[in-house]
Amino acid sequence: MAILETAHVWATRLFFRNFFRLLLLAISCAQWGCVAWVLWAVSDVVQPLWGHALGVTAIYAVNRTLTARRPLGRASDAPLALRVYSATAFVSLFCFSFLVVSAAMWVVGSGLAGALSAAALPSGGYAVIDGHLGPFRWFVSTGMAGVTVLFVYGYAFGRRQLQVVRVPLTLRGLAPSTTLRIAQISDVHVGQNLSVGELRSFIRSVNELRPDLVCITGDIADSPRADYERFFPILGELQARYGVCAILGNHDHYSGADRVVAELRRWTSFRVLRDEAVTLRVGDGSLHVIGTDDRGRDWARGVLSDARLAQLVAEAPADTPILLLSHRPDVFPYAAAAGVALMLSGHTHGGQLAVPWFRGVRRNLAEFITDFSRGLFERDGCYLYVNSGLGVTGQPIRLFTPREITVVEVRGADPASALT
Repeated sequence: MAILETAHVWATRLFFRNFFRLLLLAISCAQWGCVAWVLWAVSDVVQPLWGHALGVTAIYAVNRTLTARRPLGRASDAPLALRVYSATAFVSLFCFSFLVVSAAMWVVGSGLAGALSAAALPSGGYAVIDGHLGPFRWFVSTGMAGVTVLFVYGYAFGRRQLQVVRVPLTLRGLAPSTTLRIAQISDVHVGQNLSVGELRSFIRSVNELRPDLVCITGDIADSPRADYERFFPILGELQARYGVCAILGNHDHYSGADRVVAELRRWTSFRVLRDEAVTLRVGDGSLHVIGTDDRGRDWARGVLSDARLAQLVAEAPADTPILLLSHRPDVFPYAAAAGVALMLSGHTHGGQLAVPWFRGVRRNLAEFITDFSRGLFERDGCYLYVNSGLGVTGQPIRLFTPREITVVEVRGADPASALT
């Protein structure tokens, strides 16, 4: 058992360290797979095995060259042809996934039908399988076209959508007469896929909500070449009665954490909390705000426990509710056990891509890296809200996942009701 656990840990670490190389290989396979499908669907041309290998190798070489030469600046500064090619490559990954799943289902279904027919007539099985090729070709082609249309919508319209989500909560430890409106934004990603006009519009939308406190939960910057002098003064226009508290995310560290903090302090009046805390006098009571620095295990996963956080919680004033700002949501179970009242996180972008599911749930890509992908969670009286972010990373697309401003409307719990 210990050997299996060690192998699993090693394999997981290896996978995440090489994720982007593997993703590039998967995209290259998908691109060629879509090309090969079109050739077969349109003209019945079937590629030999060596043809598939050659096609994947050639596309992978092109992709490696393009990604190696791509600048670190804003994605919108890249040539239009490169942006279109990049988007097409990304869409092909999902089209090819649809093809693979459909083919697996067809093989199983046709195999069963063929087995039943073969039992009745020796040559019947082959006839059944061959007869299904036409409908299968039509179904897959239609499905891939549908996937493409959805993604075109995500690129053209989905990424422009902005929603304000209101979350009413009653917090333990907060004075009963206290009300507090906390506006949370996250994952702004200044430096890529964001224009000055978009940021100005986002800030105006936040200020119109008249928040008491604004919290920014990381990934303020996207890359080392972000234009801080142009964007941060606009970000600094955020207004709230108790000010703005901000923490750093993994992309802020990629960009140079010390420089991001220095530029924030130059252009804004934010409280930048790096394993630090501040106690705010709120109404008839207090709120203790802890902000942790990002210490993820890799680009995808955060830490499950944190000695520095434990120390910060232990140093908090007695009988004062704690608001924890943590870029990654993974630490939530520990925060709940430590007695944190409310935790705000980001990082996941809500998956950026999601599909509607049952009971209003939207299944999304972030579920592959965390149990807390988007929205509100509760454990042992502690609440976590995971914001879907204002920016995008990688591809400028959002599908069933609008950009988000969260308004957590907090009120104190009545001690009498807490006892019942």
